[in-house]
Amino acid sequence: MEDSGKLISLPFIAKDKVRDAIKNIVSSKSQNLDILNHAITRMEERDISIRQILNVLKNGDQVGDITWCSDRERGWRCKLSRVTAGNKVTVVAKLVKRDNVHCLVVTTWEG
Repeated sequence: MEDSGKLISLPFIAKDKVRDAIKNIVSSKSQNLDILNHAITRMEERDISIRQILNVLKNGDQVGDITWCSDRERGWRCKLSRVTAGNKVTVVAKLVKRDNVHCLVVTTWEG
Protein backbone atom coordinates (compact mmCIF):
# COMPACT_ATOMS: atom_id res chain seq x y z
CA MET A 1 0.00 0.00 0.00
CA GLU A 2 1.33 3.43 -0.96
CA ASP A 3 1.55 6.22 1.62
CA SER A 4 0.18 9.46 0.18
CA GLY A 5 1.58 11.56 3.03
CA LYS A 6 -1.83 13.07 3.84
CA LEU A 7 -3.29 12.88 7.31
CA ILE A 8 -6.90 11.88 7.60
CA SER A 9 -8.85 13.99 10.06
CA LEU A 10 -11.56 11.97 11.76
CA PRO A 11 -14.56 13.52 13.52
CA PHE A 12 -13.84 14.30 17.17
CA ILE A 13 -17.40 13.54 18.29
CA ALA A 14 -20.02 11.10 17.05
CA LYS A 15 -22.63 12.50 14.67
CA ASP A 16 -25.49 11.48 16.95
CA LYS A 17 -23.96 13.53 19.82
CA VAL A 18 -23.67 16.82 17.91
CA ARG A 19 -27.12 18.19 18.76
CA ASP A 20 -26.66 17.50 22.49
CA ALA A 21 -23.20 19.09 22.43
CA ILE A 22 -24.62 22.30 20.91
CA LYS A 23 -27.40 22.41 23.53
CA ASN A 24 -24.86 21.89 26.32
CA ILE A 25 -22.60 24.69 25.10
CA VAL A 26 -25.52 27.13 24.89
CA SER A 27 -27.21 26.00 28.14
CA SER A 28 -24.01 26.30 30.16
CA LYS A 29 -23.44 29.86 28.90
CA SER A 30 -20.02 28.67 27.87
CA GLN A 31 -17.33 30.83 26.31
CA ASN A 32 -17.24 28.16 23.60
CA LEU A 33 -19.95 29.81 21.50
CA ASP A 34 -18.66 32.00 18.69
CA ILE A 35 -20.80 34.04 16.33
CA LEU A 36 -18.89 34.53 13.09
CA ASN A 37 -18.73 37.96 11.43
CA HIS A 38 -20.91 36.78 8.57
CA ALA A 39 -23.63 35.74 11.03
CA ILE A 40 -23.40 39.06 12.89
CA THR A 41 -23.88 40.92 9.61
CA ARG A 42 -26.91 38.76 8.76
CA MET A 43 -28.36 39.27 12.25
CA GLU A 44 -28.12 43.03 11.81
CA GLU A 45 -29.57 42.96 8.28
CA ARG A 46 -32.46 40.72 9.30
CA ASP A 47 -33.13 42.15 12.77
CA ILE A 48 -32.42 38.84 14.52
CA SER A 49 -31.32 39.11 18.15
CA ILE A 50 -28.74 37.09 20.06
CA ARG A 51 -31.58 35.90 22.29
CA GLN A 52 -33.34 34.43 19.23
CA ILE A 53 -30.10 32.75 18.10
CA LEU A 54 -29.62 31.18 21.54
CA ASN A 55 -33.25 30.02 21.60
CA VAL A 56 -32.86 28.31 18.21
CA LEU A 57 -29.56 26.66 19.21
CA LYS A 58 -31.00 25.41 22.48
CA ASN A 59 -34.55 24.46 21.44
CA GLY A 60 -34.66 24.42 17.64
CA ASP A 61 -35.58 21.51 15.42
CA GLN A 62 -32.92 20.00 13.23
CA VAL A 63 -33.52 20.64 9.52
CA GLY A 64 -31.91 18.08 7.21
CA ASP A 65 -28.85 16.03 8.05
CA ILE A 66 -25.85 16.82 10.20
CA THR A 67 -22.86 16.73 7.85
CA TRP A 68 -19.09 16.61 8.26
CA CYS A 69 -17.67 19.76 6.73
CA SER A 70 -13.99 20.18 5.97
CA ASP A 71 -13.92 23.72 4.59
CA ARG A 72 -11.67 26.12 6.54
CA GLU A 73 -12.23 24.58 9.96
CA ARG A 74 -13.28 20.93 10.08
CA GLY A 75 -16.41 20.11 12.03
CA TRP A 76 -20.01 19.00 12.09
CA ARG A 77 -22.47 21.37 10.40
CA CYS A 78 -26.20 21.45 11.08
CA LYS A 79 -29.19 23.65 10.41
CA LEU A 80 -31.69 24.40 13.19
CA SER A 81 -35.00 26.23 13.02
CA ARG A 82 -37.60 27.50 15.50
CA VAL A 83 -40.31 30.12 15.86
CA THR A 84 -38.95 32.65 18.33
CA ALA A 85 -40.28 36.14 19.13
CA GLY A 86 -42.98 35.60 16.52
CA ASN A 87 -40.60 34.79 13.65
CA LYS A 88 -39.28 31.52 12.26
CA VAL A 89 -35.51 31.80 12.56
CA THR A 90 -33.02 29.38 11.00
CA VAL A 91 -29.43 29.08 12.18
CA VAL A 92 -26.54 27.21 10.59
CA ALA A 93 -24.17 26.06 13.32
CA LYS A 94 -20.86 24.23 13.17
CA LEU A 95 -19.29 22.22 15.97
CA VAL A 96 -15.48 22.40 15.82
CA LYS A 97 -12.57 21.25 17.97
CA ARG A 98 -10.19 23.93 19.14
CA ASP A 99 -8.78 23.84 22.68
CA ASN A 100 -12.28 22.61 23.57
CA VAL A 101 -15.35 21.87 21.49
CA HIS A 102 -16.81 25.14 20.15
CA CYS A 103 -20.12 25.95 18.51
CA LEU A 104 -19.83 28.44 15.66
CA VAL A 105 -22.86 30.33 14.40
CA VAL A 106 -22.18 30.48 10.66
CA THR A 107 -25.28 32.32 9.37
CA THR A 108 -28.93 32.98 10.11
CA TRP A 109 -32.13 34.06 8.37
CA GLU A 110 -35.88 34.30 8.91
CA GLY A 111 -37.91 31.56 7.34
